[in-house]
Amino acid sequence: MSSQKPPDKTTESPSMDELRDEYPSGWRIIVQNESVGYILDALMDALPGREFTKSELATEAGVSRQSVYTHLELLRALEVLEPVADSSPQRYRVAADSELLDLLHQVNGFVNGKLSQ
Repeated sequence: MSSQKPPDKTTESPSMDELRDEYPSGWRIIVQNESVGYILDALMDALPGREFTKSELATEAGVSRQSVYTHLELLRALEVLEPVADSSPQRYRVAADSELLDLLHQVNGFVNGKLSQ
């Protein structure tokens, strides 16, 4: 005979949305905060190598400076922005070889192509 206890009916399993929030996909990490989308959109419009201060990037993206500050580590981890050495105030450069920005340009082209048919 099995010594397993029946499941406890008082403890509920987490819902799918709770699981998605706890263990987000890469896509959800990018889109879970609206300001990240605005910043990435602005970076897609910028030429590779263009430099910004946090304030300039905030203005360009239409978000608060606090939003840029909050998401700066994510943007650096995603390798879309890189710090410019010896700049004061600190400047950040759009990464010329950003795989993510290349992929986002492809998605943009795909979506625009489908919607214009």
